[in-house]
This record gives sequence, C-alpha cells and structure tokens, in this order.
Amino acid sequence: MKRQQARFIGEPCRKNFVPRSVIKTSREEITDLSLAVRKYVKNDQGYWELAEEGEAVELPPGLHGYVFVVGALFQADDRPQEDSTPLYTGDGMIYRLGFEHSKAILKTRITKTPCYYADIAMTGASDNAVWKPETTFSKQHWLWSYLAAFRNGGPSRMSLLLGGRNQLNTAFLRVGDRLIVTIDAGRPYEVDPDSLELIAPIGTTAQWLGILPIVSRLVSQFTGSYPFDVYINSAHPVADLIKPENTADTEPGFFTTNYSTGYNGLYRRPVSWVFDRLNRFLKSGANAKEQFGRFTDLIYYRFPTVEAELDNKVDKHSERGRCKEPILKHWRLVLADGPQKGQPVVVEQSLHQAAITERFILLADIAFKMEFSQIFSPFFIGFLKLNFFQKHWSLSGWVRAKVLRNILPLPKGILYVVKREDLEKYPSFVCTDNQEEKPPLPIPAKQIILPYEISHFAADYSNENGKITLHVGHPNGWDVTQWITRYDSSVPGRSGLRSDLEGMQVGTTDLGGLAKYVIDGDSGEIQTVNVIRDAESTWSPSIYTHSELCRDDSNNQETQVKNIYWITWGFTWELVPQQLYEVYQSRGYRAIPIENLPDGDKPLTLLRLDTETMEIADSFQFPSGYFASSPQFIPSSEPLEGNDPSTHGFIVCTVLSDDPNNEKESCDEFWVFHADDFHKPIYRLSNPAAHKSLNLALTLHTAWMKEVRSENQRKRYGDVNNRRNLRRDSVDKDYAPRLKNAKSVVRELFSDIVYEYFVEQLSEVEATERLLQENYRIDGSNKSS
Repeated sequence: MKRQQARFIGEPCRKNFVPRSVIKTSREEITDLSLAVRKYVKNDQGYWELAEEGEAVELPPGLHGYVFVVGALFQADDRPQEDSTPLYTGDGMIYRLGFEHSKAILKTRITKTPCYYADIAMTGASDNAVWKPETTFSKQHWLWSYLAAFRNGGPSRMSLLLGGRNQLNTAFLRVGDRLIVTIDAGRPYEVDPDSLELIAPIGTTAQWLGILPIVSRLVSQFTGSYPFDVYINSAHPVADLIKPENTADTEPGFFTTNYSTGYNGLYRRPVSWVFDRLNRFLKSGANAKEQFGRFTDLIYYRFPTVEAELDNKVDKHSERGRCKEPILKHWRLVLADGPQKGQPVVVEQSLHQAAITERFILLADIAFKMEFSQIFSPFFIGFLKLNFFQKHWSLSGWVRAKVLRNILPLPKGILYVVKREDLEKYPSFVCTDNQEEKPPLPIPAKQIILPYEISHFAADYSNENGKITLHVGHPNGWDVTQWITRYDSSVPGRSGLRSDLEGMQVGTTDLGGLAKYVIDGDSGEIQTVNVIRDAESTWSPSIYTHSELCRDDSNNQETQVKNIYWITWGFTWELVPQQLYEVYQSRGYRAIPIENLPDGDKPLTLLRLDTETMEIADSFQFPSGYFASSPQFIPSSEPLEGNDPSTHGFIVCTVLSDDPNNEKESCDEFWVFHADDFHKPIYRLSNPAAHKSLNLALTLHTAWMKEVRSENQRKRYGDVNNRRNLRRDSVDKDYAPRLKNAKSVVRELFSDIVYEYFVEQLSEVEATERLLQENYRIDGSNKSS
C-alpha cells in the first residue's frame, strides 16, 4: 500500500519534527468549553483541504459519548524550563471530550489527591522545582516545610518525611458505569465521570503494601508518621463484566497488582541477596511484610454497592453488610514450574499492564524499568535548589547525564499467566483495615518468555482449546525511561539533537514491530508467532486502541480483537542523544544495524492492523511537527447494517503542534478519524477564537463512556454531599491510623489543610489563593486525627 505523509493546504511546514508543545502545558481547569470544528477532506491530488469551519460544521453522525484522556502536567507554559525531570512526572490532568447535541464539549480537571494539597501547602505549587516559603503554612513552619517539601526525583516526586506523590496521570479503567484513574506508582482512584472529582482510593492504606516497607517503618519510628507510602500497581488493571468472579456480587470488580521489584539499580543481584537474607531474619517466621520489597501480589477489588456507600446505617459486620461492603483480596504469586517452582515471582522491570481472558489473567513485565538512581540522585540534589544556589540548579541533570550508567530494558518480554479457575482453588487473603501482618496465600503463575521486549499488548477474550492470542507492540532499541537533558550531545555526524526538548523521552534506535502470538495457556508453549516490521510505519509502537469486547460491555458479543489501531511515534535524530546511541550500538538483537538507521525522519503514524491477515490495512502519516497520541475507538451509534463492528466507529486522538508564527505558543487539537477509512473527512477540534490555545499535556491513555449521568451514576455521585462524605470517610480510614504518633506540625497540616481541601476538591486556583491568606483553614475541618 502506497503511503504518503499528510499535507494540509494552507498550513506552513513546521521547522522541527517534534513540536516544542510536547514539554509545555496549561494547568487551567476548564468547564464545558465548546470547541471549534474544522472539517478537512482529501482532494484529487491527495492533499487535505479545509471544507468547513465554524459553528455550522456538523460532527459526523454516530459520534457520541465521552472520551476521557489523561496526561502529566509536566511544565506549565509560564514556567522556566526545568532540568533532570522527565515529562511523565507531574500532576494528572483529565480531559473529557463530550459529544453532546452535535457539539464537542471539553472539560478538564487536575487529579487532586490528598498528597496534592499537602504539596501545595508546603511549596505554593505542586510543580515547583525550587522550594521557597510562599504559603502561610510554609512561612509559619519554614524549616519543617523545607525538609518535608516534595521534590522531583526523576520519574517521581518525593518528600523525605511524608512519602511519595500519587499523581494519577497514566490511564483509566471503565468498570460498568464506574471510572477509575491510575498510575504505576500509586493506588487507583475512583472518579465521578460528570464532575471529574476524585471520589475515593481503591482500598485503604492498611490494605496495600508499600514498595519498601522498611523505609516506611524507619521514617515512622524517627518522625512519628509516614502518611504517603508509595504503592506500585499495574497502570492497566482489568475487569470482566461478562464473567464476574462471584456470581452473587451485585457490583462489579477488577484485578490489579501490588508489587515491588526491590532494589533494581547497579549490582542488583548481590544487593538483593543481602536484602533477602536480612528480610528472612527480620520476619522470624511471623512478620510477612517483605521489608526490602521483592514481592508480587494479585489483587481483586469489588466495589461497594450504592446502598453501602450512601447508607452509614448498614451493619458492616452482618452478612447483608459484608455483601454490600467493598472487598479487596490478595494472592501472592509464585512460579508454577521450572527450577524455581514455588519461589515468589519477582518483577524485573514493571507490571505496567494486565489483560484478562475467559480462562486466564495475564501480567506483562514490560520495558519500563524504573531505576533507583534515576529517582534518588535528582531528589537529594534537589535540596540544593534554592534561589541563592542557582549554580547548582543543573547539578542533578549533570549527574544523570554524565555519571550514571544507563540500565537498559531487558531484550525480551516476560509474561505471567494465572488460571482463573485457580482463584477458587487457592483461597485468597481478604484484607481488612485492622488485619494482623500475615502473608497473602500463594497462587501459581506460569512464566512465558517472549523473544522481544513489550511496550503494550492486547488479548482476545476467547480461549478456544486453551489458546491465548496476544497482540503485542515490540519497541526494539527504545528505553522510554530515559529523557533528554541539557548535557546530552548529538550523535557524531548526526546533528539535530534538541536541547530545547529537555525532559522529553528519548527516541528509538531501532525499527519496532507489531506481533501476534498464539500460546498454549496450560503448557505455556508459544505455538505461532507472526511479527511485521514496516520501514515506514512501525517505528516506536506506543499506544493502541480497539473496539470493545464482551468483557468490556456485557451487551457486546465480540470475543476477538479483529482490528487494532496503533499510534507509532516514528524516528528522528532530534531525540537520539549520543549516550543512548552508544549503549544500544552493542545491543545483542537488532532489527536493523545501527549504522543503517535512516538519515531523515520517519513520520508518526496512525495505523490499522488487520489481525487475521497481519497486514496494515490503513494508515495515516502525520505531517512533521505534529505529535499524535492517545487514540480511542468510539463505537458508532448508527445501525451496524452488516458492517464489521471492529471498524464501525471513530478514532479520536490528541495532536500537539506549535504555532507556525510563534513556536513558543501551542496549537494543540483533538482529531477525529473514521475508523473504517482514514481517507474519509477528518475533523479537527480546537479552542474557539475567544479562548486561548488548549496547550494539552503529552497525554497517554484513554477511556470511553456512553453516559456520565445515568440513573446509577446520579444516585452515586449526583449529590455533592454524598461525594464529600465518601471522600471524608476515605481520608479518615487512610490517615487517622497513620497519624496517631505524628508530630504536631504534621497533624496541623492534615487537620487544617489536607482533609477539608481534599473533601471539597478545591480547584488549583482556589486552593493556592486560599493558602496565601492568613486564615487558610476551612470551617468544619476534620479533627479526627
């Protein structure tokens, strides 16, 4: 199929391949902004020309529902460029694009967790890189605020005395008419899909195990408290609405993980050997807390009924009450066979994604390796980031770029397979808020090794004859946990590295691929592998979408992923620093020799892969200077009439670009494609003339919901007081036990700020303005701590 990079008539060519907009974003929380619509059609010469624009433009029939997109607020558009921090570190921003009455309506909200309000109380803004006492609280307690302030540590934001930030900036899971927002390094939260307020976390702090329990214990012993422990889970949890785990449940549930890789920096093996033996000594056969990490738990969470959420009179200890209360179950994963049979599963990189089929739960250890050195070197050097130490501002970036050695992702993919029938055979450990420390019960997981590293993957629901069918993106030669610093240099002979993109993910150094695997779920044998690599279209496979299957919607009959839509991020020397090039130069497996990398750029591409023929059935190559992400399939509301349901709909994605007249200004948009044919008209949605440009974050994953104000949703979230009560109950359960021995300044922080600010879900503008006032407390503050 002949491919041609798209050209829009009347739009000047951009100077750079990657727009500067990817590293700048707006923190404005928008309410119901009607977007401007421009409709483009393809002319006889193959160019796209503007057909209609303005309020009279009608969106295509069948486009309906609500798209949810989330991304990290990396650097505000009015802030100076920051060093030593990657662009996926930042508060989450939820963008909800609603198609209502033939209009595209945008609403945005920051994901404001309790730790968010603690952060701004001490720093004045949750994205401040340099600490200075700006709020009334930080001025009254300036020394403690300096020591306890949150600081960016590479891909995380940490406080020496309080713990880690839960920034909720990565993905969503729709479970029936509920929506949760996730991140790898934090508990998921339920979100009201209408107001976009956070409701409550999934499970209490007592029901989760921190990444390094020894750290939490030591800090608590020295300071009296450690409220914001760091919990690692899968950013892509999974639900099955057609086959609930307990048919008596009236509310749905979902699966995720709670795990820790332990120490994963240099000399990991000897360090882990020492920690393992210390852990055995500390446990003394009784304490199940894995003090130095290195554990992997499968979790099942069942939501409470609406009655239990809203009726405090329900007896939670009665049989009726237990059926209505939320349930959180743990299983400890152990290897099912091989020389290490019965030993705990220890994650090498990240269980970023899970999948669920009719008979199996799949957990993928993917190429997303978080190194301790990436976190702690910038974090501790961050204490020198003061106005009178300006010469040290870039020290952490220099250390990361010049001193630390890159630890590459594994050159293979690791898959763990749990049989769903074993969930009944091996009893789970039901976590309660008052549990004694004892181990979750083991459940076997079969380890399967794929030949190449994994970015993301999808799975068919059906398991005919016990077969598992996977659809995988293979990002060869690409370390997505590395980012550009001001100290990086271009590859010799390859000019063009963009230092103005500091914080942006590095680019790939090899051609990626898209694959289909058929695996025997019982034996673990890989039976067939079909990998396609396309020299134009499969560079940097990143994020995918596909039509819903029966597990996503019980009214849907589809069990197979027949068409999968990938966005690939292309190739450019603008994102390949010399240091990365050199470490991948000697990489064992390569799709193409490194000396054969293209001289020019390879475009970002939206493609449709037919999974039956394993051919690229359709593709759209974005012009240079346009950065696309976050594809979401929307099923058409028009009658199917014999069409393939896997292509009967639309693809919505975010597209970032710079203003061609001023590269410091963004021209970010949402684009709408017809899923069955990318050559049909394209609808580009942007800010209206009276509103400044959208300036979106480099967004990641998405979800789609048909409704946000259904009867059940209104019953659960419609009353603002119900939402407040759910939040108040959650913070009381989470933090009251953890603050029993806290110092008075910590108790003041929570009682005067964190509790009620979170309960009220104050906007960022309201919260920051209030914290500057002498009387920043909200009347009726929660004093239960």
